[in-house]
Amino acid sequence: MFSGRWLVSLGIDPRGFAALTKAFILMDLRGQHYGRATATKPTFLISPLFWVVGQCQTISAIASLLLFARVDVFFFAFANLSLSMLVIASTILVEFHEVVLDPRDGEIVGHRPIAPRTYAAARFANLLFYVVLMYLALNLIPLILIGGLRDAGLWTIPAYFLTSVAGNLAVVALVVLALTAIGGSTRLEQWKEILAWTQIALVFVLFYGGQLVLRNGGHAIMLWGAFPPAWAEVLPPTWLAHFVEQAAVTPTPGTLLNGLIIVAVALFAVALAVQRVASLYGGVQPLTTARRVPPMAAERVGGLASGPACLTRGAEERIGFWLCRTLLSRDTGLKMRCIWSLNVAVAAVLLGVFTRQFANPLTETDPRLMTLSVLSVYLLALSVPPLVYQMTFTREGNAWWLLAAAPVESPARLARGVGKAILAFAVAPLCLLWGIVAVSVWGDPLAALLHAGLAFLLSVALTYTAFWLVIADPPFSRVAARGSAVGPLAVPMAILSAALAPLLTLHMLFARSPWFWLGAGAACVVGGWLAGRQADRRVTALWEADR
Repeated sequence: MFSGRWLVSLGIDPRGFAALTKAFILMDLRGQHYGRATATKPTFLISPLFWVVGQCQTISAIASLLLFARVDVFFFAFANLSLSMLVIASTILVEFHEVVLDPRDGEIVGHRPIAPRTYAAARFANLLFYVVLMYLALNLIPLILIGGLRDAGLWTIPAYFLTSVAGNLAVVALVVLALTAIGGSTRLEQWKEILAWTQIALVFVLFYGGQLVLRNGGHAIMLWGAFPPAWAEVLPPTWLAHFVEQAAVTPTPGTLLNGLIIVAVALFAVALAVQRVASLYGGVQPLTTARRVPPMAAERVGGLASGPACLTRGAEERIGFWLCRTLLSRDTGLKMRCIWSLNVAVAAVLLGVFTRQFANPLTETDPRLMTLSVLSVYLLALSVPPLVYQMTFTREGNAWWLLAAAPVESPARLARGVGKAILAFAVAPLCLLWGIVAVSVWGDPLAALLHAGLAFLLSVALTYTAFWLVIADPPFSRVAARGSAVGPLAVPMAILSAALAPLLTLHMLFARSPWFWLGAGAACVVGGWLAGRQADRRVTALWEADR
């Protein structure tokens, strides 16, 4: 066949490529369906992958419907291309980074006679399987709607299809090159966490961009799209959008040449990515010997009683605290999923500061100026349940049986240790950073202290609530599957948001009253105590059921 001869001309074994690609995709889908990353079971039809695809389609639908009939072809293409490229890049970084080069492959195929280029092509084809699903979810609606714009022409849809495919392929190739560069160096491993913060840009588009379009009477976004600033011209989505605009309005023979250049650049980037993965696979060796780890020195035994761990009580709490701290320090995927959980709160603070809507509720009475400052306090607390949920899934989940077989007298105290580690290493620093930002903007240390303290007390209460209402398995007991960062969080998070809505309303109305702060603090303490009792029963029941 032609495809076989074409693969041979590229130095790829067709039979090995087909077998590897089929095995990669089949094992991924089996892991999706039977992995319990999102509380799915073998009889369930909705796997974790559907959550990711559904999220992409929701974001695309909201953006496209908000812009349709309000902007011209250029800005419609620019917005949707930018959104598509950002979503695919961040989703690969957060969810599918191990598809690029799975370190476990060395133990399975490292000793087999598989050419590096064949392995690289199969790995890239495996990644493209997910990219195609996300591409369709992100671009199918824009492809349909862009043809109905007033200035759309005959070649608008083909031009958008070409640019969206080429742009997303180029982004995928760049992400692969970045991940392979980071994965080959322990010093650069921390950059994966920084790259995961691109999810924050998506939150701006999904949660706040629509409100700006609908509520801004001055049509600032439409005017920005009609007359973009000079710096926007250097962005790749702008180049692609100009090509779509030219093809829609005044196509010329030069338009065809530009299209060929776009395709050539995308194919060149893909070739570089495949070559990079091939060069990395060339150095993969099967696992032969393991370095023996010496036992812990006698003087280090019991050292957890120092530092933040001094807040723990009993051996079980110290075990949970130490496991959480250790896994956060060495499991990059877990850290990236935890960073993703914080993006809404960070986005609210940044939006409030940059739009000058981060006023001090103790001195400001205009709701428009203080809504984001108050909302960010509760969004910070609401980011804790997803953090607790992420602690269920780690790359060490297969070793859960060691913990389950250990003589743990109180599983509830182990979970409390996990919660205290989350509060010590994630929540407390964020509350401190929030307070620093508030002091710098407000110039009122007392108001910043009150709000940061309320955020921390709410986070403590929601930590226990998460162990009660959100988690479906004991901590550290499951291996993360594709799409596990989303999980079945929508319903419990909606319930928790509705429960906090009355307190948020009272905050905006009575923030200047000392009785509000006394009542809110007491409510957090009492609510946390009640939720803690229910959480202890819930964790104990899950532990016993899973052993």
